[in-house]
Amino acid sequence: MVTYSYGECLKRSYRVNWRIKDVLGTVGFDLNRPWLPTELSGAGGIRCLDPGEKRKLTHLEMGAYAHLFRFVEAFITPEMLGLAQEARSLNLEAFEALTNFASEEVKHMHLFGEIRRLVDEAVGFPLELLEGENEVAGVVLGRHRGAVLLLTAAIEWFTQHHFLTAMKDSEELDPLTREIFRHHWMEEAQHAQLDHLEAVHLFRELSQAGRDQAIEDLVWLLAAVDGLLQRQVGHDLANLGRYLGRTFTEAERGEIQGHLLKAKRHCFIESGWAHPNFQELFQMVTTPDQQASVGQAVGLLLQGNPVPLGHGVA
Repeated sequence: MVTYSYGECLKRSYRVNWRIKDVLGTVGFDLNRPWLPTELSGAGGIRCLDPGEKRKLTHLEMGAYAHLFRFVEAFITPEMLGLAQEARSLNLEAFEALTNFASEEVKHMHLFGEIRRLVDEAVGFPLELLEGENEVAGVVLGRHRGAVLLLTAAIEWFTQHHFLTAMKDSEELDPLTREIFRHHWMEEAQHAQLDHLEAVHLFRELSQAGRDQAIEDLVWLLAAVDGLLQRQVGHDLANLGRYLGRTFTEAERGEIQGHLLKAKRHCFIESGWAHPNFQELFQMVTTPDQQASVGQAVGLLLQGNPVPLGHGVA
């Protein structure tokens, strides 16, 4: 069983702290390279695109990928501020670590805002991307805190997985993409551990009814995430048509959308759910029946089927 501490997370965070201008530097994106790795992109399996068009699709996918991180950080930041305030009189280390966590998430939101500007400049037009992040954040934060913490933990753990398995050692990937997400990974490593500590603490205090509500709301939130991903895929397709200067047939549209949605579901749902560190946390705070319920919901989402309570935030 892994063990984490607020104090160690805070110390490591101070050691790896970085500034946005140092991450972005003076070198922009390279249009001759892919900006999202094969493992996270839907481009590879699309037959109606040639290699150059697939490379261009990864440029748009990376823009959406970065924006989706900003989107979720809009609810993670106030979530952590609330937890920090509650810890203030009880655990000074927790208060300091969680406050720093929130501060870093604000920095990440500004980083991804800058990335959106750089991507728009590189591709030559403003990308269509999800809107309403503050409204969505309000809806998410209206759900049970246990559900929000588990969703946050899954997100933090998949950031670790994506960088380490798909970006860190990729020689073909754009160097700026690697640099951005290397720095993001460095700080998110502490965030994932703090999520673990907060979730264990919260679930320890919950009644059975509270735990049941948290799991029900987690299923709802996962379906909501899927709804957002479907909306972004629609934007991706519009962006691609504009970037390539071509109109797609219905068959081509269906093929592109299918591959993009599968890739996004892997990135933002499956890779977090399946991460062994998230699974360790999830099994610590839930019953086998609850684990089976959420596992079934995730399976349905990955197959493109509706799940119970799955009305999304769309």
